[in-house]
Amino acid sequence: MKIIIRIAAAILLLVLGFATAFYFWGQQPNRSTTEHVLLRTDSLRAGANREEVDTVFSIMTYNIGYLSGMTNNEPVKRDESLFSANLRQAADLLGHLKPDIVCLQEIDYGSTRSYSVDQEAALADTIYPFAARAVNWDKRYVPFPYWPPSVHFGKVLSGQSILSKFPVTEHVVDTLAEVASAPFYYRAFYLHRLAQVVKLVVHDKEVMVINVHLEAFDRDTRERHTQAVLRLYQQYSAQYPTVMVGDFNSSPDEAEPTILEILQANLRSVDLGSTAEIPYTYDSEHPTSRLDYIFYNNALELVAGRVVTEAGQVSDHLPVWAAFRFATLR
Repeated sequence: MKIIIRIAAAILLLVLGFATAFYFWGQQPNRSTTEHVLLRTDSLRAGANREEVDTVFSIMTYNIGYLSGMTNNEPVKRDESLFSANLRQAADLLGHLKPDIVCLQEIDYGSTRSYSVDQEAALADTIYPFAARAVNWDKRYVPFPYWPPSVHFGKVLSGQSILSKFPVTEHVVDTLAEVASAPFYYRAFYLHRLAQVVKLVVHDKEVMVINVHLEAFDRDTRERHTQAVLRLYQQYSAQYPTVMVGDFNSSPDEAEPTILEILQANLRSVDLGSTAEIPYTYDSEHPTSRLDYIFYNNALELVAGRVVTEAGQVSDHLPVWAAFRFATLR
């Protein structure tokens, strides 16, 4: 009996040792923190892809869900062909709509789950000479979805990107609050939520663009994030033409919507005239929620804006597109 107890204890110690080693190894980053906030400029293509139309410029926000289509976060094995097809479709969409500025969330920069493709580089190729990258999820191994292990994400390098045809002169990132109620082992492998801010020179004027992706699962944390990005928007809006876009993870018609804090602050919004008729963005197959928004201040005039339904199921979100011109001072 003592031998059995010793063997069981030894096995338990081995399992605990392996779990502890994996915990500390898996949560380590693949890159240094200096590589988490990057700004790339292709000087050879700068200015070559702008189509001057009056003083109008366009912007699109798109949570591309690492191009996993409707399988995002599902415990399924994905073929490489799915990502290749969705990448082509996303690139074709950009080529068709020709947005001057593209704000992306959940974009991979060489993750195992999306077959190690740098999706930013692929989407920016030949179109966008300026790319600002903000990594918010950098782990050697993410054991999610939890079961079976064959569908684990593994190595993750992911975040938010802003692609631009206009020069980017500043790029800063605000890391938002963690989910305080989550256990330590959950936080160790979880992503950081960010507000990514760039200053662009658009038709010789400086414009601030804020790209956000707020907490999805914990309402209290999402409320804190909403308050933080609203303060950030108000700070920049007092000085510059300002656009805030992204995935706010809250729909006006849900129970206790955190997005109401922004809507009640009287920010101008694209394609959201009233909460009685909401153009939904999620999910892309059968939309029932509005999670993705474009907000802007009175230094800009909206020329046109809409939810881009023709994006299909490249992602589980639909993008939102808008065109602006600078407001005429009276």
